[in-house]
Amino acid sequence: MTISQIASREQLERLITSIQFQNPAAVTLTLKKRAGARIADAIAASENFRHFRTRLESRVLGRSARRHNRRLPLIAVLEESADHRLHYHCKIDRPYHCSFERFSAIIRDQWPKTDFGYYQIDIQDQSDSGWTDYILKQRQKRSLLDSIDWANCHL
Repeated sequence: MTISQIASREQLERLITSIQFQNPAAVTLTLKKRAGARIADAIAASENFRHFRTRLESRVLGRSARRHNRRLPLIAVLEESADHRLHYHCKIDRPYHCSFERFSAIIRDQWPKTDFGYYQIDIQDQSDSGWTDYILKQRQKRSLLDSIDWANCHL
């Protein structure tokens, strides 16, 4: 890694660790390579994730998600695996009123209902600094700063 890449990673790590997640979950969501005639690319993935985020927040936060524009704090990082399949690594703050089992069930139910939602989903309770290191790894990314889906992050 170059000096600027190292500096960017350190700044991102400081940003992520400075955010006060109360109950973070580590989530990996895999995308289909294509949906109908559309091929999964970064733009389609971001649109698909926005649709998922809206569905998730509606189920978890209820009417206040739409009425009061409440959102779940989250960080979403898009990567491409060796077989060219896109996937998201996320850190999502789960509200205390929602148990991990219910939160996990909602994610597993809502992700496949999106156009590009693929069945490979991994959800772990209580993400830690190791998860932050993992989502900021340089491997499987063209550019670390470009891999963060800023449009869907809510800090």
